[in-house]
Amino acid sequence: MTDATSGMLTLGTLDLFSKKTRDQILATSLILFNQRGFGAVTTASIAEQAGVLEGTLWYHFRSKKDILAAHMELLQTVFAQENTSADSGDTEVIIEGIFRSYDVIWDFRYMLRDDFNTLLKAEDAELVKVLAINEFLDGWTEGRMLHAAKHGLLDFGQEDSEAVSEIILVLGRYWMDFSHKKYPEAEGSALRHKGISHIFTVLKPYLTSATAQLIEQRLQQA
Repeated sequence: MTDATSGMLTLGTLDLFSKKTRDQILATSLILFNQRGFGAVTTASIAEQAGVLEGTLWYHFRSKKDILAAHMELLQTVFAQENTSADSGDTEVIIEGIFRSYDVIWDFRYMLRDDFNTLLKAEDAELVKVLAINEFLDGWTEGRMLHAAKHGLLDFGQEDSEAVSEIILVLGRYWMDFSHKKYPEAEGSALRHKGISHIFTVLKPYLTSATAQLIEQRLQQA
């Protein structure tokens, strides 16, 4: 992994990629899609940034759609792994799980931010899959909020839980698009930290004092 690449993805996501050429292409394209948008990136630019010939890229991936499909497989693998600890009732495990989930979503944010209804054709299998992933991630986010409330990290009633969960979804999604347009030159790590800080600012009135303290400590590490 190049130094440039390693500074633009979180450590957990970096661990998904080996030094093999195929993984280098996947990591580089992930960064470029996040930075410029899926539609604005060419296979030539991916190859150049990855330090390979475009023909080498085509050997592994016939098109950008194939790269998108590989990214979706990686994302699904990560969340399948996250499911193993998702039901924990331990406060620190729950908080770490929320941060880790946000990191993963941020590292693959182009999938949620870019309008694939216009970027892909209606008959493309990748369109169905990316829309399904969007729906899954919405449900995952809402589920994490309800899980945190169930175990006493958040203090709100059933009436508030749905509204707060929807607000978090809107904020998380809009921040990916807003930050991309408003701060095009800013480092991704700074925008990632700012985004999750905004989320916990919204949640602050509902956090127990002990939870708020743990989250503040975790934000200082992020």
